[in-house]
Amino acid sequence: MEQIKKQLRRLYAYNLLGNLSIAGAAWVLLLISQGFTIFEVGLFETVFHAVSLMAEIPSGMFADVFGRKKSLLVSCVCSIVSSLVRILFVSFPGVCISIAFSAFTYNFASGSDSAIAYDTLLEHDKKDMYDGYISKQTMIYRVANGAATLAAGLAVMLGNTKAQMISIGISLVQIAIVSGLMENKVITKNNDKTLIRKVRECYEESFRFLRGNKKVAGLIFRNALVGAVDVLLLFFLQARLPLAGVKDWVLGPLLFVMSVGGIVGAALSVKVKTWPMKRIFLLSFVTVTLGFMANFTGVALIMTAGGFMAAFADDLIQIRSDVELNSIVPPAQRATLISVNSWCFSVVMIVMSPLAGVIFSI
Repeated sequence: MEQIKKQLRRLYAYNLLGNLSIAGAAWVLLLISQGFTIFEVGLFETVFHAVSLMAEIPSGMFADVFGRKKSLLVSCVCSIVSSLVRILFVSFPGVCISIAFSAFTYNFASGSDSAIAYDTLLEHDKKDMYDGYISKQTMIYRVANGAATLAAGLAVMLGNTKAQMISIGISLVQIAIVSGLMENKVITKNNDKTLIRKVRECYEESFRFLRGNKKVAGLIFRNALVGAVDVLLLFFLQARLPLAGVKDWVLGPLLFVMSVGGIVGAALSVKVKTWPMKRIFLLSFVTVTLGFMANFTGVALIMTAGGFMAAFADDLIQIRSDVELNSIVPPAQRATLISVNSWCFSVVMIVMSPLAGVIFSI
């Protein structure tokens, strides 16, 4: 049991540090402060998801073939490269390249962290603990991201270079943490197989599973739809709130309040685990839609409440979807199939990001 706790503590620490980056939390503000427009920010978000669209599933296969631990290490390296490019090249192409590596950072981590956690628990007959784990992990994400967002003004005051240097330091610490993780047995037991055989088996088994499970497709799409609205709303509220008269020193606290919505959603997700997914989706979709509409009131407090509602809805359905997916996917292809969830999210975001850029520019 102590072995499990040590593994999970490392994953908690990895997630905590990854979301404490003030450069990542305030990336919209940093871009706006450097002269980029809201429309261009929408294009950068499209670049992020276009890259994710191409790299998400291959990165998931990388995790299932070479190891979830190695995939997390690659994620950290990509984060460092992304920050270095943002420091060295302050131009539209430079930001696009940095955003691309930021997408790789996300791709190699998504699926890998939940896969290594779930299979660690599964190997020790403790998979029922995963529900509590993912709920705590989501709360950590919101608290850390909220704390980083709370310091959004500090990021602008420090400037892009110093903010990115802090991110590089965080990534180096993450590398040290990930190095101490234990790889899953479902990965190590295949070490005697050739690379070609492992890739072929991963591809064939993943395709066979998806083709025979229509329920999974609906689950993934509903989660992606709610998540896309939340992410876009919280991103663009960073630029919209100042237009509503919010002072710079108040912006961070208001964005932190929005993140608290996710914490409430994560906490409540454990309470509604017996609910059917259709009911959870209906509740989440209605809530995130109301949150989105609140943005157009032009009233800062109502807009903040809307962001709170969106974060609440996103984390509620995301946790329930994550638990549901992990409970039915085969262990050997877990990271690949969870990556399909992120891939679908990128598809939705590619469509919605430029549209949101236009809508929020009005």
